[in-house]
Amino acid sequence: MVIKRIFILLLGMSMSVGIYSDVGKINASKVSNEFFAKMAQQSVKYSNEKTVRKAQKLFKKARKSYIGGNKRKAKEYYSKALGVLSSVDIDLAMSEGFAQDYKKIFEDMNKLLRSRKENAGAKKYTIPVDLDNELVKKYLKIYTTGDAKNRIARALRRSGKYREMILGILEEYDLPEELVNLPIIESLYYNNGRSCAGAVGLWQIMHHRARALGLKVNFWVDERKDPEKATRAAAQYLRDLYIMFEDWHLALSAYNRGECGLARDLKFARATKMHEMSKQNATPDETEQFVPKFIAATIIADNYKEYGFKVKFDKPEEYDEITVNESIDLKIAAKCANTTVEKLEELNPSIKTWCTPPGYKDFKLRLPYKSKDTFEKQIAKVENLNPSSGYVKYRVQRGDCLSKIAKKFSTTVSSIKKDNKLEKGSFLKVNQILVLKPGREYFKNDN
Repeated sequence: MVIKRIFILLLGMSMSVGIYSDVGKINASKVSNEFFAKMAQQSVKYSNEKTVRKAQKLFKKARKSYIGGNKRKAKEYYSKALGVLSSVDIDLAMSEGFAQDYKKIFEDMNKLLRSRKENAGAKKYTIPVDLDNELVKKYLKIYTTGDAKNRIARALRRSGKYREMILGILEEYDLPEELVNLPIIESLYYNNGRSCAGAVGLWQIMHHRARALGLKVNFWVDERKDPEKATRAAAQYLRDLYIMFEDWHLALSAYNRGECGLARDLKFARATKMHEMSKQNATPDETEQFVPKFIAATIIADNYKEYGFKVKFDKPEEYDEITVNESIDLKIAAKCANTTVEKLEELNPSIKTWCTPPGYKDFKLRLPYKSKDTFEKQIAKVENLNPSSGYVKYRVQRGDCLSKIAKKFSTTVSSIKKDNKLEKGSFLKVNQILVLKPGREYFKNDN
């Protein structure tokens, strides 16, 4: 049993990718060879040397398979080696050397794991990372415990849907790739999020800022909720902020505070760095904590396993895209694409109403993957792409009565009462709004 227990520890050490690959810290190959050599020496008096050698060969094959990337074969050889070794009649407890060897091995392993976690921020970032900052330490602790940890885990999961797209745009704008983690603290990567101040989308862009960056925000659409367009807008803004302040910590703080607000704070404090303003309480707490939150989120995102996160990232959604120059009712579009209105709304989160925006040249409508051909064939058969619901609103004027209104709109008194839930004996009031469904004759006369 002692041999089996020691050998299991040896296998566990060798099968650990992170530890095994760090030859400078632990040389598993050297240790395992010494292990088998000692066993062979002790096995002579028990006539078990051949068995030990056989186990050693199997172990070498397992290690070779593992290094070659064939983990299944490696496990098979390890299992066989363990089976062979378990039959060796030797009492390892007699050898203090074995115990000391493995005590040293696992001390080194634990030191290495602790070092990796403590120095997670040692990766070279374009945006400076200070792990000794007390606020960074504070948010590393907050984000890795309790409900906050669950929220960060959900944000990391959602990020998988957008990460590839965002990294591509950051590269296009020549921006640091760690900015891909900014939506973690802005929106928790929840695209439908809206702050109490009215900021919307992954990047939490305000209404006035969106328009300044070329995003459309009106009755028909809110492009702050279009992930790609909003990312381009955020990238443009972040680049401009960095050009303005020539310091990433200041640029990120300005993203939160606004460039004018941060400029006033810098001038008031006669400061050139964020920590100088912090000492004088020259900027709001939210802005002071913004960069430390970002740094903490970045470190966790890049080392989530070391911080105890188990994340299954969402996959980017594939879709087809068509160019639309007319207003199309989403019900008609969904029918032509053999999908649902809900699915179209999910693929096109910027659309706010029942149809694609009128007067919007070259609007890109996203359709379910591989539905473009079907859609184009079916939509070509549709005569009216955005038909009226059939109802109109009418404001009651002085001298109106139900029969007069019914005659004007080629409908009936009973229909008006039913559509407006008018009780028997109720009277109309001037300026009262009625919902009417005109008859065919009304539309003929109207044309």
